[in-house]
Parts: sequence; C-alpha cells; structure tokens
Amino acid sequence: MQRLTTVVALAMSFLLAGCFGSQQPAFPLSSAVPALGAGGRYETFERVDGKDKPAGEVTVRPRGDGAYDFVNDKGASNPVSFHPIADGLHVAQIKLESDAGYGYAMLRVNGDEALIVPAECDRQDQAKMVALGVEIRGRFECRIDKVADPAAFFAGLAKGDPISKMVKIK
Repeated sequence: MQRLTTVVALAMSFLLAGCFGSQQPAFPLSSAVPALGAGGRYETFERVDGKDKPAGEVTVRPRGDGAYDFVNDKGASNPVSFHPIADGLHVAQIKLESDAGYGYAMLRVNGDEALIVPAECDRQDQAKMVALGVEIRGRFECRIDKVADPAAFFAGLAKGDPISKMVKIK
C-alpha cells in the first residue's frame, strides 16, 4: 500500500498492522462531522513499549466539504473526513495518494486529544468478514468496497488498545 505523506503518525500502525481500504469512499462526505472542531496544530505520538513517543506535528484545516486537510511540515496534504459510529468512535476516511483509494482508521476524540484505536484486519473473524462483503487480500489487507453498511461494519470490529494519538497544541 502506498505510504501516506501527512498522516503517517495518525495511521501508521493501522497501515502496518491490518489495513482496511477501499477504491471508492465508503462514507459520503455528507455524513462527515467536525470531529476536530476548527482544527489547528497537533503533536502526534506513537505508543512504543507502553510509552508515548513524539512522532511529529500536523496542521489540521477544515475544508468546505466537511473534511479536513492534514498538512505536514513540508506542505503536503491529505484529505481526511470523520464519520461517527457506535460507542463514541469515529472512522477517519483518508484519501490516499494518486489512485490508491482510501484508508480507514478509528479514533476516539476527547476534547483536544484523539486516540487511534486499532482494529486489525487479520485479528477479525475472517468468515464473518467475507460474509459482510470484505475482500481479504493476504494477511494484512481487507478491502471494504462491497460492505453494505460501513458504519455498522466498523462498529462491529474487535478493537485493541490505543496505539497512537494526536494532541492539540495550545
């Protein structure tokens, strides 16, 4: 899968440990919510050996279409929209570079902090995933283009402990 240039810290673990993706957006922009409010600058952290390790900064800018632009320190940008699901979680729908489609990560937003909650493709009930329309490509890639209800799908996944976070810089 192609590397993300601006949301690596946000979604690196999701990309490496069980990627959910699609060629077309699973969620319409009309269902996007302003999960990060007016945006701003965020410090990102990765959980390494039980500790939060700084991973860089990202600027989050709201867009007119309901999504955000995540901009790195070099000015490269990726559009990300947030879609609410059960239990106070949001699915981040990340537009990947060129024709790579979309990637997905789950977050729990709490004030000025967003925790990335993993749901690894290879740790799910594979038979159930196939029955829901998931195309399993090898051990670490699950394509959800044929999933009928993406919000219910993501809400029903087995989830792990947070693996990274974003904290708003004041």
